[in-house]
Amino acid sequence: MGRLILIRHGETDKNLNKNLHTVNDAQALNLTGREQIEATVDRLKELFPSKIYSSTEKRAVESAQILSQRLEIPMEEIDGMREWNLGVFTGKSSEEVKNVLSPMTHQERYDYVPQEGESWRAFEMRLITAIQKIAEDNKDKTVAIVTHGGAIKALMPFLLKVPNEESFNYKVDNASLTIFDYDEKSFHKVSINDASHLSGK
Repeated sequence: MGRLILIRHGETDKNLNKNLHTVNDAQALNLTGREQIEATVDRLKELFPSKIYSSTEKRAVESAQILSQRLEIPMEEIDGMREWNLGVFTGKSSEEVKNVLSPMTHQERYDYVPQEGESWRAFEMRLITAIQKIAEDNKDKTVAIVTHGGAIKALMPFLLKVPNEESFNYKVDNASLTIFDYDEKSFHKVSINDASHLSGK
């Protein structure tokens, strides 16, 4: 059986201000974010990952590079693990987006395509395809994936086999670990949003 460790990237100033990142955002980790990822190194040492995968977004790549260098294991960027592309809403506050989506039914939100962006359905399928490929390529291995809060939330229904509206029930902190064991048939929860290694960060 293999093990999948999903890691949200370290904090950025946009996270701090509750603003949404744009696609290919140039913003790097802030000081707290770098400290969070450094603290994550020791936690990952206990889990023995053989490889680090990363979203192609700068904040995820920077986080993954720190982990890869400290743990001395290979790293690979994977486009499928990028955050949700919200098109015209990127760069705005999460509250502004919530005001647009809240009046919609769940199904309407799931299929809604913001201008220049992608629907939640397309986002979810992109992530699932990437996760399945990573699991297939790493049978019986432990791998870590540095990705985004929205990406981890979007994957929870697939990983837990629950309705997709439950995505919104999960909190994902910066530099937290969400861990699943996997075999050829399914994923099995170990922990969700474990941030115990970040005490005081």
